[in-house]
Amino acid sequence: MSHKFFLIATIIFFISCGGSESEKGNPDGTSTDFPNFVDSNNLRIFARKDVSTTFLNNVGAAYGEMFKPSVNIDQSMRSNYLSVSKEKYVYQRVGVDGMASNSNFNPGTPPKPYDQNATDYIWEMKTGGADQIGEVIEHLLHTVTAVTMYLAYSDWNFKNSSSPLYLAMNEAVNKGIYDISSYDELKNDEAYPRIITQEYAYWLILAEWDYYETAGKKESGMTGNGEFTIGTPSEIQTQLPLGHKLYKDYIEKILSIPNKDNIIALFP
Repeated sequence: MSHKFFLIATIIFFISCGGSESEKGNPDGTSTDFPNFVDSNNLRIFARKDVSTTFLNNVGAAYGEMFKPSVNIDQSMRSNYLSVSKEKYVYQRVGVDGMASNSNFNPGTPPKPYDQNATDYIWEMKTGGADQIGEVIEHLLHTVTAVTMYLAYSDWNFKNSSSPLYLAMNEAVNKGIYDISSYDELKNDEAYPRIITQEYAYWLILAEWDYYETAGKKESGMTGNGEFTIGTPSEIQTQLPLGHKLYKDYIEKILSIPNKDNIIALFP
């Protein structure tokens, strides 16, 4: 099963079940499925068995890079984001690459009070480099945008086709920049709006951060790739004004651009 379609299956699993069922958990905050965790900026990052402690800690450090001081940060907005993440028990899951290929794979049950406020997995690969960086940054940003931002700000409501998020996504689709055809089979699924807006927000932020090459997402002959064709801040500003405004009004005021050298050093 590809990572993309495991993501889709996991989201559908959460929605159809009304959220994952939590278990009581252990006194140390772990559960049977998640025997280890780290906390980073009010995000609990749970790890499955066999995830290395180094990798788990480095995922936490990568998330921490997004909360370094920056001149563009609105401290009240950042504080609100962090408070929502803590109060709503937002969490991220980490597993080992390949474990989802088993047809009997279960996404896992977190300990109470953690429940449905999560999205997909980050997979620890056998080697580091751009692909591993892309894996980490992508799925952290999925959690940022489709979970915490959704819970904190109505402008990020993926269920509302008139929200600034949805309108910005449609701008990219209508201009032929964002290709959502690979998700066509999900059009009648409840998870569809969440998935297409989640992926849009990820591509948008990655471009605003000028991170396509660092994250291994740049294809030859273009600044972006086949799904999202532009990959630089200047292109976003000139071609996607609604997307750029969404970024400036929210993401730039809450998240710092992760230092590329630091991120590369975390996943060599």
